[in-house]
Amino acid sequence: MSFDDRRRNVRSLLFFLLALLGTVVISVASSVVATSSERERALVGPRYVPTALDRALPPTTGTAAGPRVALTFDDGPSPQLTPYVLDVLAAKRVPATFFLQGDQSERYPDLVRRVQAEGHVVANHGWDHAYFPDLTPEEAESEIVRTNEVLTEITGQRPNLFRYPFGQGSAAGDAALARLGLGGGVHWKWTSDRPGDFECPGPQALVDLLVTEATDQAMILLHDAGDTLECPPNQLEYLPQAIDELRARGFTFGVVAPSPVPSAVNRGSLAAVVPR
Repeated sequence: MSFDDRRRNVRSLLFFLLALLGTVVISVASSVVATSSERERALVGPRYVPTALDRALPPTTGTAAGPRVALTFDDGPSPQLTPYVLDVLAAKRVPATFFLQGDQSERYPDLVRRVQAEGHVVANHGWDHAYFPDLTPEEAESEIVRTNEVLTEITGQRPNLFRYPFGQGSAAGDAALARLGLGGGVHWKWTSDRPGDFECPGPQALVDLLVTEATDQAMILLHDAGDTLECPPNQLEYLPQAIDELRARGFTFGVVAPSPVPSAVNRGSLAAVVPR
C-alpha cells in the first residue's frame, strides 16, 4: 500500500471517528435537553378552578369592614405551589404578602411578575433562607441587598419589607436593614400549638390553624415553597376552605405595610395589616 493510500485510509478513519463523535455528542445533548424539559414539566403543580361562589364575589373585597388579617407566604416563588396559591387568591379576591427568596425569584422571575401584577405585595426574605445569627455582617448585608436588587430588577419597584428566615434576626441583619432603610423583622401571629403548613398536617388541620390564629391585625405565616414542597398535594385545599371560613366569620383580608408603631399582635413587628 502506497503512502498516499495510507494517508487516505487514515483520513477516512479520522472522518469516520469525528462523525461518530459528533453523533454521540448530539445524542447526549438531546438527552440532556429532554431530561431538563421533563424535569421542568415535573415541577408544574396543581391549579385551582374557581367555584360558583367565587364567580359570584364582587370584583374587589379588600376594603370591606370587619377585622382584618394578612395571609403571608414565605420561601417562594415555586412552580409547584405558587400558581395554585395565586389562582386561589385571584378567585377569592384576596390580596396577600409574599416574602420571596432571592435565589427562587432569580430562577422564576415570571412568577414574581405575576405576584406583582395580581396586586400582591412583593417583600424580601433573604437570598437563600440563611440563618442570620450565624452570618457575618458582610454575609447578612449580602443576603438582603442581593435579594432587593433582583426583586427591584424584576418588578421595577424596590421592596420595603423584610422578614428574617425562621423569624430569627441578628444585630448584623438589623444594622444592614437600618442602613438600607428597609422595614425589617416582620413576624407573625402564632400563639397556639397547632402545626404549621411546613409540618404537612393536612388541609383540615391548616384550616383549624388559620381560624384559631385569626384576629384583627393578625399576620398569618404560610409557605408557597420550602419544606411544604414535600407535603401531599391535597394539603393545598386548605387555602380556599380557610378563606371561605374566615370570610363567613366576618374577617376581611389585607396586606402587610411598614408602620412606626410596634404590632401588639405580631410580636412587636413594625408593620400593620392594611387594605389593598
